[in-house]
Amino acid sequence: MKKSDVKLSWKLAKSELYHGWKHFYVFLACLILGVSVMASVSTFGSVVNKTLKDEAQSLLGGDIEVRVRGVEITQEQKDFLKKYGRLSYVATVRSMLYHEDRSNLIEIKAVDENYPLIGNLELNENISNENAMGNNGLIVDPILLSQANLNVGDEVRVGSGKFVIRGTIKKEPDKAVQIFTFGPRVMMSIDSLKETDIVKTFSLVSHRYRIDLPDNVIADKKYVKGVEKELGKQFPEMSWRVENGTDGNDNLKEFLDQLVAFMTLSGIATFLIAGIGIASSVRAYLEKKSHTMAVLKVQGASGRIIMLTYVTVIGSLSLLGGFVGILISVFATGLIMPVIANFLPTLEGQGSVYIPSLLLAMWYGLLISYIFSFPALFSAVEVKPSTLFRSKIAMLRFSNNEKMRVVVSFLVGGLLGTLYVTANDKLFIIGAVAVIAVSFLLFWLSAILVKKITKKIKVKTPWLKLALGNMHRPGSSTATVVFSIGISLTVLIALTLTEANFQYRIKQIMQERAPSLFLIDIQPDQKEDIKKLLGEYASEENILLYPMVRGRIVQIDGVPVENVKVKNDISWAVRGDRGLSYSSKPPSNANIVRGKWWEENYQGEHLLSVDERFLDGMGVDIGDTITVSVLGSDITAKIASARKIDYSTFQLNFAMMFTPAAIENLPHTSLATIHMKPDSEKEFELVGKIAKQFPTVTPVRTREVVKLVRDIMANIAIALRITVGISLFAGILVLTSALSATLTQRMYDVAILKVLGSRRIDILKSCTVEWMLLAFVTSIIAATIGTIGAYLINSRLRGDEFYIMPHVTLITIAGCVAVIWIIGYIGNKKLFSFRPSTLLRNE
Repeated sequence: MKKSDVKLSWKLAKSELYHGWKHFYVFLACLILGVSVMASVSTFGSVVNKTLKDEAQSLLGGDIEVRVRGVEITQEQKDFLKKYGRLSYVATVRSMLYHEDRSNLIEIKAVDENYPLIGNLELNENISNENAMGNNGLIVDPILLSQANLNVGDEVRVGSGKFVIRGTIKKEPDKAVQIFTFGPRVMMSIDSLKETDIVKTFSLVSHRYRIDLPDNVIADKKYVKGVEKELGKQFPEMSWRVENGTDGNDNLKEFLDQLVAFMTLSGIATFLIAGIGIASSVRAYLEKKSHTMAVLKVQGASGRIIMLTYVTVIGSLSLLGGFVGILISVFATGLIMPVIANFLPTLEGQGSVYIPSLLLAMWYGLLISYIFSFPALFSAVEVKPSTLFRSKIAMLRFSNNEKMRVVVSFLVGGLLGTLYVTANDKLFIIGAVAVIAVSFLLFWLSAILVKKITKKIKVKTPWLKLALGNMHRPGSSTATVVFSIGISLTVLIALTLTEANFQYRIKQIMQERAPSLFLIDIQPDQKEDIKKLLGEYASEENILLYPMVRGRIVQIDGVPVENVKVKNDISWAVRGDRGLSYSSKPPSNANIVRGKWWEENYQGEHLLSVDERFLDGMGVDIGDTITVSVLGSDITAKIASARKIDYSTFQLNFAMMFTPAAIENLPHTSLATIHMKPDSEKEFELVGKIAKQFPTVTPVRTREVVKLVRDIMANIAIALRITVGISLFAGILVLTSALSATLTQRMYDVAILKVLGSRRIDILKSCTVEWMLLAFVTSIIAATIGTIGAYLINSRLRGDEFYIMPHVTLITIAGCVAVIWIIGYIGNKKLFSFRPSTLLRNE
């Protein structure tokens, strides 16, 4: 290309930008929305990942952590750990806090004098940590004070010990590792924990030994494996789990990655809807500039100059819109980050500006702008001057130019490649892109089908004929409306159904299957007395009590577990210790799907009943063996049956249940559940008796746990609703633009109809039929794809059941139909009141 052509194109582009920028308000609005959403989501994800990486040691509480469940290590083992570096001991366990006649579920964190190795524990009161937790003192989460109507200085009871609240926690350096807690945090000293008498062998206590390594030692995965191997060699009777800062945050990172992935999906939808608005805006603008392009061509301007001119215009506007979107993102993220920090304390003080994320959003904006603009640009370049001079506004026909296909394909490839490379959950993004691609294809085919069908339908009624004609004629808004509202509605239905399924499932579980109380850490000498007490409040079939020991899988069918490829959905079973139980009879809630349970008086080789997912996830079958290590002893059992287990019911379930002879002589505690009639007074009465008669047993009210889960999900839903709401706003913006774009052509049609005797009500009926038909077709397709999407999301979250819930879908569809009609009426209000003479006189 000649240098003079570039100069001329730049000069023309500047003129277009100076005089015509007002025609791009929809273009800019759509682009700003898309960039701001993607920049905000990407910034949040990047800040979280960077923080988890940079603050890994602080969040873990040391360079490495050695974890043991149920059993405190010996002094000899502590001395062995000290050779690696400075040692700090932390124990965590759930229990109940009692004050007068009230009780609250709490998360106890007992620490030694070296805590924390990294970071600082800060209190709201002017008191040192040592004084606060010394002499039976507690420091608590401020939330506990409001929940339990307590004050600093009050005396409370935990287990068998009495304590005084001496302060409240302002900052806990390693809190983010445990994002999901079942009660407010209560911190005490290790000595105070012993006074509670709730720590026994195989109690549900997590013993954590944090180590601060020398500066010249790097705690990478190889080093961690070496430490774990050395511990296993020196003390084979123990089940050791060693982690570094990265490993310790895996669960948190996985949860946040999934949250960001869902938000990214909504952001992509927003961008694609914005792309439709961009395409519509650019095409409408180029049609209005038909005379300008005609004059340029007559004066010798080549198609290359015209193309370069408008490519420069689109690029400049994209950069402007992207920059504004980034500014909005920075402002919005700055407001939201402190709110998120309430749930993720590690984000406190983090900035809202992350340059790579902002540049990535800008890059997405450029790609989307050009992907959706190039078809119209190529169409404009191909129009002949003679065609342009025939009317004030020339309709642009779709270009089938091979260059256009190559350019657009290249840009789409760049967009997909960027999405894949930058995604944390690549499988989710691939699935999301596939669903979106299928959605676009279906909506495109639907738009074509609607046009063909309405073209074939023959009616005599003028207003109905006009309605059908508006849907299939050249330049109609059918495709734009179907795409913009269809994609928005699809995302809305998918996420609405996902949330509705979760809420319905929780409600159903609470009404039909969930026990009223969970009792944990029941000691062997308490079993019969506990069972007797529970029998006063429920029948035998509504009480479950099973023993539990803790062990970890070390071999699968004779092969060391580290050499077995275990699927992700069952990998939790081979990570660390698991709760194991035994029974001569199958549990009352057992759903055996493979094999059969052993005889009640069975005597023979050890047998095992497992979660059915073990079979496929571990590559085993009935008759194969699994070996578990309990207190250093290896126990091998043959798989006799597989059960379908739904853990979300809150019922007592064990992934592995043995024949009694296998583990009944090992030290163990017991768990129990009781299903009572919905009577909170009876529940509180039973909790009170347990507190008095069995102070070391922890009763957990299921309703409290469910409320905590609901609160967590509500906070997650807020983030998703915000992004979905922006998607809907983008869809409405595009819809408004699409319906307004055809206003001029409609005015000519209506003018002729009015001259021929049509009334205002006839025009309104014509528009209403058109909008309702479009809304109906769009809603049906969106409801179908959205429901499939919700099912896939439910499967991704490992939901065992999915409910279609037509009432939720119908309410959403009704809202969509109402929005389309209202926007159509407001945007085309001029049609119903203008005088035909005004328009015809100008012609």
